[in-house]
Amino acid sequence: MRKGVLVLCVCLLVGACGGRQVPAEVARDLPSGATRQLELPAPIPAVAAYRVELQRPLPDHVRTRLEEIRGVAIVTAVARGSFAVRGPEGSQRMTVASTRPLRFRSVAPAATKEAEFVWSALLAGRSVLTFDAAQQLQIDDAGQVEIAGSRAIPVGAFAANGTPDVADVLVPDHVGREIGLGDANLLIAGAEPGADVGRVGAALKKTLQGHDATIERIVDASPAPLEAPGQPQPIGHAEGGVIGSMSFRILKDGFIEPDPAWVAANIATGEVPILGSVTCHRLVFPQLYAAMNEIAQEDLASAVDPNDYGGCYVPRFIDRDPHKPLSMHAFGLAFDINVSENYLGTRGDQHPRVIEILQKWGFEWGGLWARPDPMHFELVRLIET
Repeated sequence: MRKGVLVLCVCLLVGACGGRQVPAEVARDLPSGATRQLELPAPIPAVAAYRVELQRPLPDHVRTRLEEIRGVAIVTAVARGSFAVRGPEGSQRMTVASTRPLRFRSVAPAATKEAEFVWSALLAGRSVLTFDAAQQLQIDDAGQVEIAGSRAIPVGAFAANGTPDVADVLVPDHVGREIGLGDANLLIAGAEPGADVGRVGAALKKTLQGHDATIERIVDASPAPLEAPGQPQPIGHAEGGVIGSMSFRILKDGFIEPDPAWVAANIATGEVPILGSVTCHRLVFPQLYAAMNEIAQEDLASAVDPNDYGGCYVPRFIDRDPHKPLSMHAFGLAFDINVSENYLGTRGDQHPRVIEILQKWGFEWGGLWARPDPMHFELVRLIET
């Protein structure tokens, strides 16, 4: 059940190819039991570039030297281990990691980095689970976990924590000490935007010689243009607080081919009530799950036909017209339901209570637009679930 709703501002600014800015909504009178968002310092501008696996603790002076390397913005220490994690449906063996939240934020995936409720949850001593881990443990919007037989630790958010994910469960460093996580055995090196990532890697390897460290490159801070070999294609770019920075190749049929690294960091497939398996932006899942669960609990499941679901992540322009902005489907932040009875330009036939519930959970209904699109719902508010 919901503990309280925290409405956050979501702004999407689409770059070269244009796009609309989603109106910001500010919470004025919070519902009873809700907590106000902490004002957190902005993360250090950095791109997670290298993972460094340590076989033994690294001396502090060596870690300091790593941060002094030209092009390195930050080096974040993480302690990881394998633990039995218990949720409502039993225990699973999972990777658990602890870190200092505000340092780790700088090297987190773009969508997670901008979701301040994730970092507020960690600072409050809560755990943050990946979407896959939450699904395995059958944890929805107000769960808790026990790690290695520890006290119950509330789940504060679901979010990706790396590319690939660093761990199934992330906790703040003080909780990590409590459950028995030892010294840091993983470092994430964040490169300054625009830095030569190859040179940064070479300097890291040189500094870490003799320290039993394995270095793995994560992503390139300056990805090569997305072009088909021998057949250059137009390139576009989209940028915003929630979507991060996405380059894409423009295809001839009104679709786009996003940067695979962006897709891996932001798009996921998971199960939600009524609709079943859906592929959306990771930030959509907690609220879509909660909304569909509430619809089902009100015996309205028959009002949403899973066989008439129109999809969520569909990388294309509006109306497949490259002269128009990117659709919110291109970011996995919109979904269509009951499509056969709710064509573009019509009043549609959505159940009024279904619309109310989806709006309550942060989704704007396209049926209210000047050109109605009654099958369409898109994320415009992040709500702490």
